[in-house]
Amino acid sequence: MKKKKFALVLSGGGFNGAFQLGALNYINENWKSISGLDSPMKFDLIAGVSVGALNGALLAMNQLDLLNDLWVNQIGRNGVSEIYTSEFIDTTSKSDKIKLKVDLKKLVKKLLPEVNIQLNFFKKLGLVFSKKQRAKIIENALKQVEKSIQLNLPKFRSIADNTPLSKKLDKYLDRSTIMDTIYMCGFVSLDTGAYHSVKHSEFYSDKDFHQGVLASTAIPMIWNPVESVSFYGKNGVYTSKNNVDGGVRNVSPLGDVIKLINQDPNSEYKIIVINCNSGTPKVEDYSGKSIAAIAARSVYEIAITEVFNNDVEHFTKLNDVVKQAQAWDSEIVLFGSDKHQIKDFDAVIINPSKGIDMGSSLVANEKLIANRMIHGRTMAQLAFDKKDVHNA
Repeated sequence: MKKKKFALVLSGGGFNGAFQLGALNYINENWKSISGLDSPMKFDLIAGVSVGALNGALLAMNQLDLLNDLWVNQIGRNGVSEIYTSEFIDTTSKSDKIKLKVDLKKLVKKLLPEVNIQLNFFKKLGLVFSKKQRAKIIENALKQVEKSIQLNLPKFRSIADNTPLSKKLDKYLDRSTIMDTIYMCGFVSLDTGAYHSVKHSEFYSDKDFHQGVLASTAIPMIWNPVESVSFYGKNGVYTSKNNVDGGVRNVSPLGDVIKLINQDPNSEYKIIVINCNSGTPKVEDYSGKSIAAIAARSVYEIAITEVFNNDVEHFTKLNDVVKQAQAWDSEIVLFGSDKHQIKDFDAVIINPSKGIDMGSSLVANEKLIANRMIHGRTMAQLAFDKKDVHNA
């Protein structure tokens, strides 16, 4: 008889990751009926990208209480400043929408660090120099400004700083506490375009483990890429450069999970997928939106949602085909293009309702976090109730 095991797949979705926590709390409270086991909630395999990498890491460490504290008491009460700071986004705002905040002095310092132009100096030009001399001085100053902007604009890689999150990862993450669970997080190298899904045991060092999780959460344009992450590959130690959010290429690492499951033929897996992106982006006029809102909309609410939908839809259709074929003839064996046998899986997919607006993935406040968690719990219950009806 095959050993029963459980796999968890966590998608990306920014601060909508609170939806995942609500679903996880429901699963934890109903673990016995879901798993048929008397033991506490435990997943044999956890794979996540972006916020799913963060949630999954703490869950793999058996730190569900800490995960609740992070979302409810820290992010919920104090807002996004628990995760990032910004010179362009108002991190103190309690609004459900992104609020732009521009500090002109800091912006000038970022783009024009070599240029020190005092406005009072220009006011005095008229008292000291002739009109022709003033024009020449201003012309030279503008050339200096132009040169400085050209030099420093390429260094302007993000509109926010995720140092607060990095410090939390340094404080909380301890891969030595991950026992009897395989944890994987995914990130993408901007240099090569390659997607890397790395097990916690494969990172070269504890620091690389922290950097790997951080890289998986690094939303392009919002946060700086993580400079390097080293891990053990087929040919020894490999270092991936300039790494960003794994959700850019693989918002739902189902393929990573199935690949590992296929390497464990003596076990029977139940797969639980928790997506925290709504199925259809809300229609909204973006003609006057800020760069932060545009980045969140394009990366998370459109691109990642589309990738996830295609990924899960493909998995579901293939799973149904295999089940139907085996129901018709139990001796039928199907193979994929890689010559591996295609199996059917016991899978539960938890999605937000298509009709609900959970707010911007870059915004968090006490009300939003609570609502996202409540919705996650509700949709988890509906998903498992639906599963029970089909199995009845």
